[in-house]
Amino acid sequence: MIAIFGAPGAGKTEQGKLLANRYNWHWVSSRDLLLSLHDKDVTMALNNGMYIDESTMAYAMSRVFRNTDTHRRMILDGFPNTVEQVYWMRDHGVLQRLEGAIVLSVPHGELWARIIARGRADDTRAAFERRLDLYDRAINGILHVINQNGIKTATVNGCNEPKDVLARIEEVLGDWGIVQKKQFENIATPRRSPIQSLSGLFLQQ
Repeated sequence: MIAIFGAPGAGKTEQGKLLANRYNWHWVSSRDLLLSLHDKDVTMALNNGMYIDESTMAYAMSRVFRNTDTHRRMILDGFPNTVEQVYWMRDHGVLQRLEGAIVLSVPHGELWARIIARGRADDTRAAFERRLDLYDRAINGILHVINQNGIKTATVNGCNEPKDVLARIEEVLGDWGIVQKKQFENIATPRRSPIQSLSGLFLQQ
């Protein structure tokens, strides 16, 4: 199980889907799960970038962890998003299944441009700023607790084309032994040391 973190607009969903499709993993969107509850208060809170109470989030996620095939790796998108949810995972025996957490880093100025581009109805400026504030206040505490439990974390540059970001994520997952480490062909001409170069000149004379 891998968690992908990032501010709104950082590309969590896009990268989660790309990984799931490439490796036949199970992509889990906490937002989609919450919307599937068909609770008007929860939907309104999501659309306005407001806090979802812990009991509702725990209920939605517990259905996934209870019913999903444990032999198929999961990509968590949007969960956990509070320290309390990390503790919930620990107390319910879920955190031990977490193999690592990826944090997508994107400058705040670029985030809003991406939000506008995706054209989602609930992506108002006010909702975006609320989501961003919640994320900024929570992420350091989340990562601290995850690290305390011996789980790997890595920050990945979330800028440039999606394929470039995916390659960076795969490089981290390869280092962790989760996916096969990619082998890059070394096409650069080996550089000789100054001593070798000089000795070559002497030999030619």
